[in-house]
Formats: sequence, C-alpha cells, structure tokens
Amino acid sequence: YRYQLVYGSIILPVHLIAFWLLAAHTPKWARAVRVGYLLNQLLMLVHDVWTCFLFRGFALLPYPIAFCRGPACAPLGGYNCMTLEVVFMIHSMFIFMFMLLMLNQQMMPSFSRYKL
Repeated sequence: YRYQLVYGSIILPVHLIAFWLLAAHTPKWARAVRVGYLLNQLLMLVHDVWTCFLFRGFALLPYPIAFCRGPACAPLGGYNCMTLEVVFMIHSMFIFMFMLLMLNQQMMPSFSRYKL
C-alpha cells in the first residue's frame, strides 16, 4: 500500500509535465501523432489513478489470487474491478498501435503504395 501511495503521488506531477510538454513543445508534429500521444498520456493517467488510489490491488503470491482493497472494490465488486483493470491494459495497446501507425504514415513518402 505504501508503494502505491508513493508511486501515485510521484507519477501525477509527471503526467502533468507530460501534458504540458505535449501542449507547449509539439506544435509542429502532425495532428494525429499529437492526438495519439495525448490519448496515451490520458489513459496512463486514468490508469494510475485507478490502480494507486481506487483499486489498490495486489497479488497473493504464490497463489493465483488478485486481492482488491481500494475504496472502489466494495461498491463495484471484485470481478468488475478486475474487468476494469483488464480494460485499461487492453486499451493502452490499441492507442500505442495507433501511435505507431501514425508515426509510420509520417515517415512514408506520399506516393508510396504502402501508405494506409
């Protein structure tokens, strides 16, 4: 619990700095790339708030058990909280793949037949 609290307290200002850098220092980037990075940072911020402050799950090793002790666990239920955790993980991959595609499109010549 102490690690999650310390990590959550440190990572929130880091996300704010990332938002500021995206807003102030990337105006010449392609719009789709900026949107991809912004969505990625937003999803990571929401996931960190969920994991560190609301969900507060931990694994009971060596058993395959995930235990939830956060304030969101009682009203939502353990299964729903784990489902939300998985949704965060899956959606981060979709946004990352979108960013890779947009970066690829920026590097491809406009006359290329491989441009999507």
